[in-house]
Amino acid sequence: MLVDWQWYGKYNTPEADITRWAQQISMPEIISYAGSKNVKIILWLYSSDVNRNSAYKTAFPLYNKWGIAGVKIDFMDRDDQQMVNWYHDIIKCAAENQLLVDFHGAYKPDGIIRTWPNMITREGVMGNEYYKFSDRMNPEHNVILSFTRMLAGQMDYTPGGFLNVRRDQFKPQTPTLVWNTRAAELSKFVVYESPLTVVCDHPDNILNQPGADFLKIVPTVWDDIRFLGGYPGEFVSIAKRRGDLWFIGVMNNSKSKTVEIKLDFLINDTGFIIDSWSDTSNSGKEPKEIKKDRKNISSGEIIKIKMSENGGYVAVISGK
Repeated sequence: MLVDWQWYGKYNTPEADITRWAQQISMPEIISYAGSKNVKIILWLYSSDVNRNSAYKTAFPLYNKWGIAGVKIDFMDRDDQQMVNWYHDIIKCAAENQLLVDFHGAYKPDGIIRTWPNMITREGVMGNEYYKFSDRMNPEHNVILSFTRMLAGQMDYTPGGFLNVRRDQFKPQTPTLVWNTRAAELSKFVVYESPLTVVCDHPDNILNQPGADFLKIVPTVWDDIRFLGGYPGEFVSIAKRRGDLWFIGVMNNSKSKTVEIKLDFLINDTGFIIDSWSDTSNSGKEPKEIKKDRKNISSGEIIKIKMSENGGYVAVISGK
């Protein structure tokens, strides 16, 4: 669970102290309660507060003693040599203190995870934040990301906006909206790669809502990945395996279409069950609508997926 901005009071100020929690909260109580639910805590940090007087060298050992799992550092917004060197210093210090790192406001991946695998994910993308507070985003952009930015590595896109609306209904506001279908939003959890996936909506907007049951079962790390089809800006279809389960994610652009998927990646066929979450015939008008279905399938079978404009599809395949 991410404890977000202002947990240590005012940020990006000379007085900011990342070693002390704000007076209105109790960090020990938060950590203890999270632990009782088998949840670990990640702390958000503003980059200038981390860097000021090398504060991280004191803070990171302290976080380790608290039982913190990692840090999400934000607003670097540069990729010059000095900043790149700073990334290395941060990741190394975090590793020495058994902390994972998520860089937000970051430049694109550069392979450093091969040296420091505690660098779990980073932003480096115009992601769901922009979908929520600007008109610069569109479904075509989201499809293109899987063919471009995703090739560089993990991507902290922050999927999970459940206040889905049509394009003509969208406006920057609080609570924040996204103009695609619920099924399209679910597809990001399969299509996009991020071992640490940060969900970008308030729990009250997600709990007990259609599609929330899929978020409870979709993994963030995988044993196998298959590209099933697509074209930049049109659609993308990907299958990922975790253990004995296959997950499928299909993401569409702003034009409704039918996509065919061949299930030839399934082997040792004694029959399979596919549970799917898909657009409905009315999703173009009511983007929150989603259809859940279960049926029997066989290896090599071709399934046809009807997707709404700005739509998507997800499924999980299990053995009988």
